[in-house]
Amino acid sequence: MSAHFQHCVTDDDYAKIGLFFLQNKQDVHPSFTTLDAISLLYSYLTDGHLYLALDADQRVIGASAYYHGTAEQEFQDKNIALIDIVIVDPAYRGTRLFLNGFRRMVYDIAAAHPEVEEIRLAALAENEYLCRLYARLTESRYEREGNLGKEIVFCVKINRIIAILNSFLKV
Repeated sequence: MSAHFQHCVTDDDYAKIGLFFLQNKQDVHPSFTTLDAISLLYSYLTDGHLYLALDADQRVIGASAYYHGTAEQEFQDKNIALIDIVIVDPAYRGTRLFLNGFRRMVYDIAAAHPEVEEIRLAALAENEYLCRLYARLTESRYEREGNLGKEIVFCVKINRIIAILNSFLKV
């Protein structure tokens, strides 16, 4: 299965990602409401960057987002990019799709924001699969209280994650 990843820039992109996000909001957390989803989408639209994953027929199969800086520092810490959401249609979930989408996002972050030194990945502590996956790709972590409960934030230097992702290209 091939997928195309793109940074959202047009109204059509935002409409597609908005619909996908609302249709799959329960994948974020079972208690995630429509109002929560709209609020989070608004936050990404105003302070973040949204990405789409599209299949060969241009159907949305995934969505992700990052912030350049962190909300705790009012986005002034421009040496950090925080990726805190990834949603993939269950029929397409897999390591290869994740790695390809993650690679595209990290490369785009490095190109658009050369001052970024560290990538952070946030996951709900109860999401054991995502926490195990992120732990394999990162160097350190810390905990924080999020809107949906305890989150673990995984940290890695951008040059290190680029090297890790490039090593997977050879496989």
